[in-house]
Amino acid sequence: MEMESQDLLESLSEEFAAKVAKETGASVAVAKKKVKELKVIDPKASQNFGILLNSSLKGLTFDELRILILKCDDSSLSPSVMESLLRFLPSAEDMGSLRQLKDEYDELCTAEQFAFMLSNIPRIEPRLQAMVFKKKFFEEAKEIKPDLTYVIAACEELKTSEKFGKCLELILLIGNYMNSGSRNAESYGFKLNFLTKLQNTKAHDNRSNMLHFLANLLENRYPQWVNFKDDLRNLEKARRVSDDQLSKQLRGMKKSLTNLKKELEFHKNPESIDDRFGTEMNAFLEYANDEYEKLEATHTNMGKCVAEIIGFYGEDPKKTNAEEFFSDIVTFCNDFESSRVENAKMKEAKKREEKQKEAKEKEKRRKEQKEKDRKDFIIDQQGEGEGVLDDLMDALKTGQAYNRDNRRQKPRQNRDGGKQNRNLQRGRSQTGNSQSPRNKSNSDNQDALDSILTNTPTSRSGRQRANTRGESKASEALQRVRAL
Repeated sequence: MEMESQDLLESLSEEFAAKVAKETGASVAVAKKKVKELKVIDPKASQNFGILLNSSLKGLTFDELRILILKCDDSSLSPSVMESLLRFLPSAEDMGSLRQLKDEYDELCTAEQFAFMLSNIPRIEPRLQAMVFKKKFFEEAKEIKPDLTYVIAACEELKTSEKFGKCLELILLIGNYMNSGSRNAESYGFKLNFLTKLQNTKAHDNRSNMLHFLANLLENRYPQWVNFKDDLRNLEKARRVSDDQLSKQLRGMKKSLTNLKKELEFHKNPESIDDRFGTEMNAFLEYANDEYEKLEATHTNMGKCVAEIIGFYGEDPKKTNAEEFFSDIVTFCNDFESSRVENAKMKEAKKREEKQKEAKEKEKRRKEQKEKDRKDFIIDQQGEGEGVLDDLMDALKTGQAYNRDNRRQKPRQNRDGGKQNRNLQRGRSQTGNSQSPRNKSNSDNQDALDSILTNTPTSRSGRQRANTRGESKASEALQRVRAL
């Protein structure tokens, strides 16, 4: 290429060449330092020891840890740490090989130096096992005691609770009544696991079940028995106790006590003044034996109580364990209390429904009454209108409606002494267009009615000399007619 030149390449090398690391004294020392190889233990064991030393045992020197183990001082050693030491211990053959490397101790890696220290503690494995047992014994005994007490107390409560017994009698009565006519009628008892199935018997409305019925029955008729659960305070705790687990723990205690007793035979003459295994463990063994005997006796008593109460309720102690027995009763008690709560909710819901229904019915009655009042008002108004017309017609018939004008309008007398009127009436009677007296009367009535409805008097002299009573009556009648 034309642009390629030696100067360009040299400038690129100077600017972008990789830096060469300078050798320091420390790096040279590391390079020259030899890595110590494992001579006895395997890499996995070495790794485990390394993790342990950098975590749980961090801050303790090898010699401090050795003194703690010799003196059986577990104040700085938890059971988990001692169990880890037991798991990571080299085999007896490897520990024998490590003891032979006493002169090469400085050449061993850290993990093997730690293993070397452990291998030089007399009977390190049974010693650690005894220390773990001592540390755990107090915790296990503290856990076992309450469990034994709960079970024994629960058995006594079930045996002496009158409320619970009456509740079971009531359930038996209900069952016999419902099974009347069948092969299960007149039964003398029932299996306790039947208590957990009461809620499966549904009512006809499918909203409640037999347990709801029982709760209502006890609350309404036998309130003195409804709180039977208060008599069984230890039942919930007792059902959590596993007799198999208790038996396993007690067997483990007995085995550990036996092993400790045998191990103490090897520590009658300690090799070091720091070795206090014999002194410490003999005192612990005496205490632990007494405590174990008490626990074992209480456990035996618990077994007798459980067998007795199971038989008391008609079950077979050989086929029914304590956990199943207590669990069935606890389940029934909890379901019963839940049914009581549900009954209260249903009762409140029913009250709300009744109030809503009552409010709707009240509103319906109010509307019906309002409609009835409206119709009655219309009928009354129609009746009043008919009454007004009747009054007016009566007034017309009797002449009261236009009596005012007749009284106030004087008839004109002509010189012929009324002959003209008589001739006029005679002439009307003779003509075909003349009105009959009946038609004339109706015409006069209509004119008077029109006069009243239009509030127009029939004569000027009548307006001036109105009769107060007649005007008031006519005015009232007019207003009533207009209102219609």
